[in-house]
Amino acid sequence: MKLVKTLACLILAGAGAMALTSMSADAQTRTIRIAYSVDVLDDTQNAVLKTFKARVDEINAAKKDLKVELDVYDAQSSVDKQISDVQTALIKHPDVLIFSAVDNVGSLPAAQAAKTAGVPILDRRPTNPVSSTTTVAFYASDEARYSKATTDWIQKYLADHPNVVLKAGLIYGAPAQTAQLLRIDAIKKLASEKPDRIKIVAEGYGNWLTETAQNMSNDWLLAHPDINYIATANDIMALGVSNTLISARRTDVLVSGYDLTSDGVQRVKDGTQSITVGTSIADNGKTIDVAIGMVDGTFKEKTYLLDPVYAVDSSNVAQFLATHGK
Repeated sequence: MKLVKTLACLILAGAGAMALTSMSADAQTRTIRIAYSVDVLDDTQNAVLKTFKARVDEINAAKKDLKVELDVYDAQSSVDKQISDVQTALIKHPDVLIFSAVDNVGSLPAAQAAKTAGVPILDRRPTNPVSSTTTVAFYASDEARYSKATTDWIQKYLADHPNVVLKAGLIYGAPAQTAQLLRIDAIKKLASEKPDRIKIVAEGYGNWLTETAQNMSNDWLLAHPDINYIATANDIMALGVSNTLISARRTDVLVSGYDLTSDGVQRVKDGTQSITVGTSIADNGKTIDVAIGMVDGTFKEKTYLLDPVYAVDSSNVAQFLATHGK
């Protein structure tokens, strides 16, 4: 923490009386600098980043009196790199930090340094309870609504198939990112309530990786040949499961995922994934509007929930694609 305090002091000293927003050379255009520290730019987060950049471009094209600058720092799933990235970002005096923690505990010094430097934090992976370093908790993934959508789908499936007992394998994301654990924990809770209809036969952490989920699910097929449902905490891992099932020529295994990625929705359409739950990635550009509102004072709330939440399965995938595209 001594390093964090020292860094913050240097940043504050360098900033001097610098305002949260700055004026461009013509003294007519205000510049808002946004730093984005993301845990890892995987396929999903790269898609989200595209929406950020597109929204920045839209704002800059539409507003002559405002210029938005977005600096992106990919932590590559490393806590040490995330701390270093935020230190680098703070030297540039951002007006707001969009933060997606690699580890809710390990990454805390990075968030604390930003808070000490007076930089408001828009947390895209808020903990429960919300960290004291967070200015605005941005729930792009509202885990309570997400998990309920999945358990509602499971219960409907069981009602429609009264003779089926689900033999389930559960694949979590990263253990350090505690908020997302509910995506799978909710299924375990439902299994405890319906022990005669849902039996958990295997579980593990896929760490958001396709290859890890693919290898894990392959092992499960061998160890539990009667497995008929594999739940994953995101669509990237669902892809790994889908690859395994296609190779094994197993069409009898349900696969659930999260994040509503274009690939995940396409697999639902193709019948190699059963459901994907999430908000539309296209809506994530609203993150930029909230960040700007934090700086100019127009956004005063402590939380933001991205709406709506979709549950896309075979019953509505055609309609979803017709209205949202691939």
